[in-house]
Amino acid sequence: MIENLDLIEGLIIGRVRPKIYAFSTNTLPNYLKVGDTYRPVTRRLQEWRKHYPDLQQHFEGSASVTDDVYFRDHSVHHFLSQDRGRHRLDRDGLGPGIYYSNEFFEDANSDDVHMAIEDIRHDHQHEGGRYVFFDASQRLRKTFHYARGDEWTPRPNQQQAVDNFVAAVDAGRTNLLMYAVMRFGKTFTSLLCAKEIQAQTVLVVSAKADVKGEWKQTVESAGNFSGHVFLDADDLLADRNAIAKARDQNDSVVVFLTLQDLQGDELKEKHQEVFSDEIDLLIVDETHFGARAEKYGAVLREAKQPAEAESAIVKTEDDRIELADAQDRLKILDAKIRLHLSGSPYRILMGSEFEPEDIIAFVQFADIVREQELWDQENPDEDEWKNPYFGFPQMIRFGSRLVGLLILTVT
Repeated sequence: MIENLDLIEGLIIGRVRPKIYAFSTNTLPNYLKVGDTYRPVTRRLQEWRKHYPDLQQHFEGSASVTDDVYFRDHSVHHFLSQDRGRHRLDRDGLGPGIYYSNEFFEDANSDDVHMAIEDIRHDHQHEGGRYVFFDASQRLRKTFHYARGDEWTPRPNQQQAVDNFVAAVDAGRTNLLMYAVMRFGKTFTSLLCAKEIQAQTVLVVSAKADVKGEWKQTVESAGNFSGHVFLDADDLLADRNAIAKARDQNDSVVVFLTLQDLQGDELKEKHQEVFSDEIDLLIVDETHFGARAEKYGAVLREAKQPAEAESAIVKTEDDRIELADAQDRLKILDAKIRLHLSGSPYRILMGSEFEPEDIIAFVQFADIVREQELWDQENPDEDEWKNPYFGFPQMIRFGSRLVGLLILTVT
């Protein structure tokens, strides 16, 4: 289905929106640093914390005046110094080891920044000529989204997997496995599963970052998922409340993260929402690949199930927890249901993690070929491309015969 889309016409082009930010630090009391960035503000502040570890953010706002025009922090600086009389930080007199930036303004505050942006926008609207503006179409990098298309019709084996998933969930099963070979459509099918149980928050984790594009394209382009929004790590970094905001405006939020991004001893700021909110469905993509690796899989093995502890932070016997232990306990995903996707589950099935009732699909290549041939036999008058399994390669069977060779050595 995905391969039949026009990838060029199906792209919606947007732009990164530059931001104005401001922070203070005890290193330079009574000063406010005002800057701009086209990247997430949280990422820019992390860089500044290398110089000012105690910085406190006071402002974040858009630097755009229209979709095609934006301004730089120089314009805000001009207003602060000329209109508000805020003096820049003087390099002279700074103590040893203090990092200097001329973007600090004495006695400035967030209200001053608000006033500056209002004046800049007023100047642009009335063509006052006081500030310099820039063409966003020429200087800012672009972002891409897929245009919403028609609904995709699930094949019979995909629909059967969805039906099995719903039945398993209704029976109280919470740790499920979908085994299917490549090109079965595990991404599309698992999202149909999420839709069937009306999952509002879906978290997809994978050890393979390169599969993110397929998840994004499926969520954004398939008509089945109208009302769904796709988020990734950059979206969470850009807005610490990205999931909550998206959930308020959409039927479902699908968040894609890599296991590499999730692993670590400290809870990253961008993951606060992920670990503090309840996840309706946790999808572990290519679970055989990395989900059981010692470091990358730890966060999944510790994912809290509904019948487990009432709190993500479990008290010890003496109610005292070391900081490192507390951080580890915070990194527990609160997931109602987990769905593992795999094309190579044999090592998994040899263990005891999944009961037969947990396996919602077990589709091998031969199964798909058999369904493909059966449809052709039952519909001889139909065009072959109407076959739901049209496009799957034909199976070629190879045989081998061992032949014994007798080598005579003549002496």
